Amino acid sequence: MEEILKRLGISQKTINQMEEISPNIKELSEEEIKEKIDILKKIKCDEIQVRNIISSNAMYLEKSNTDIEKLINKMHELGFEMLNILFDGNPYILNLEAYEIENYIQKRQAEGEELEDIVDEMSSDPSIFTEI
Repeated sequence: MEEILKRLGISQKTINQMEEISPNIKELSEEEIKEKIDILKKIKCDEIQVRNIISSNAMYLEKSNTDIEKLINKMHELGFEMLNILFDGNPYILNLEAYEIENYIQKRQAEGEELEDIVDEMSSDPSIFTEI
């Protein structure tokens, strides 16, 4: 597991911190980590973005691929573009579930806001996702 993270350019010190936050990542196979990297590459993350996202949010490595893909699909469906930049700006978005984002947006729409305006605001200020 550590070898693939080191090939991404993640330092041993950072790997140790990641393991403190998410001890279960020690049990992940190289193949499981490669799958998480591939998911990020599918949304056009470059190597630096992949490294930043994984090193900042070790919990991403523990999340199921199905849940991650549901989240990405829901965000595309809602109109989010350039997810690579959004996730690089706030890697913890990847810890959310698709329904959480949908519920948040529905709540704001119920208050009279337009979907496009909500998505634009959330895209330009990734810290809004911490409210979810």
